[in-house]
Amino acid sequence: MPGPVNEWRGRGEACVLAWVGGVLFLVEGFYLLVHTAIALPFGSVDLPSAGAVSAAAGLSLIFLAAFYRSYGEYRSYFGTLIVLISAGDVWFGGGFWVGSILGTIAGVLILALPPYGLRHQPP
Repeated sequence: MPGPVNEWRGRGEACVLAWVGGVLFLVEGFYLLVHTAIALPFGSVDLPSAGAVSAAAGLSLIFLAAFYRSYGEYRSYFGTLIVLISAGDVWFGGGFWVGSILGTIAGVLILALPPYGLRHQPP
């Protein structure tokens, strides 16, 4: 008979959505850093600053999703942070807006779906 649950794994589908959103944030951040001739639709910051913030949000989204995958028992913290970062980055472009939508959905899935429990056989 397997032992008790002593390790929790985060949901893979939520992690993939958060990783895709984070990559879109990174791509848009580097795009805004390089192209200075475009204007944000409703931003009040200059483009290099918006690009740097979007790239930092993308990196944090990728790392938070990786941490959630390893430490599923802290899903309330990771899910809340992912939702806040994804929704807050809309002001700086939001990963072509698709990244913001995917990141918000990933954060809600992290909060709503329970993590996987890994049972280990005693030696």
